[in-house]
Amino acid sequence: MTLATTFLFFVIHFACIRAGNSSETFVKLECKEEFHGVHGQQSLLQCNVKAVENVTILTVTWKNMKADTLLLEYHKDTSILTPGFKFAEPSWNKNNMNVSLLLTNTKMADKGLYECMVRTDSGDDKATTSLRVTAKYKTPTMSSIPETNIKENTDVTIFCNSTGGHQKGLIWWFDQIGTNWTRSAELLAKETDDGLYSLSSKFTVLKATSSYTNYTCKVLTVNGAEEGMASFVIQFAPQDLGSKGANFDSVSTTNWLAPVVVIGSLITGLLAALLIFKRRSVQRARRQSTFPLMSGHQTDTRHDRDVEAEGLNSEDQHTSL
Repeated sequence: MTLATTFLFFVIHFACIRAGNSSETFVKLECKEEFHGVHGQQSLLQCNVKAVENVTILTVTWKNMKADTLLLEYHKDTSILTPGFKFAEPSWNKNNMNVSLLLTNTKMADKGLYECMVRTDSGDDKATTSLRVTAKYKTPTMSSIPETNIKENTDVTIFCNSTGGHQKGLIWWFDQIGTNWTRSAELLAKETDDGLYSLSSKFTVLKATSSYTNYTCKVLTVNGAEEGMASFVIQFAPQDLGSKGANFDSVSTTNWLAPVVVIGSLITGLLAALLIFKRRSVQRARRQSTFPLMSGHQTDTRHDRDVEAEGLNSEDQHTSL
């Protein structure tokens, strides 16, 4: 009896080992070690049943190990699905070896470790995989204080905001010639309720002028990869065109008046020189007419007076001209 009992024990044990090996040999669940998902998009956790012969699937379960929740269960032709999770194959059935899980709207909370278990009529198996979720920052928005009609040499504060990143990011500032002003800016990064981050940065332009109106902010990851960019133009008040016109007229008047004054002065000087030269010529002619024509005779002074009178009349006429 003892020998028979021992023999029966070994037979049963050997049969169990063969059954276990048979299960491992005929059915194998293969899943990739890690998958990558993007926040707000679909994510696929791909797993496939491998078997050496045709098998029928009896049970499939997908479980989130981090939250310890059952996401999908198929058993005896009945499926129980958690909203947002379903089979990747739209018309999946028990003969389909693709048991992949589809996340229809991935969230940051979905990241972590997942377990899939499959039971067939020829054995069962299970495997684990992980999901990594990332999110990209949205295109930044910009504004300023004051907003419009800004006067020259006024301090202007420019704001740059972006949301949606899965980790803390950076905001860099540049002016219109490419100078980096990031060190002069203030950055605030905050985690939101959905597990994402929002960025807010402000940069103050001291004594802003219309010569430098364009400023740019860039959103970057902690690794330096650019995820968004926006540009902003400071809205200065329109300049007074009437004042400009008055200044232009004043400058124009000065520009043409100065040459006229110079030319007039030159003409007046020339006329004065001509008059002086004429007067001296008349005086020389008068002196020559006073010498006696013959020695010992009295000079006829009436002729001299007539010549002198004519000369004086001629000078008066030129002077009046």
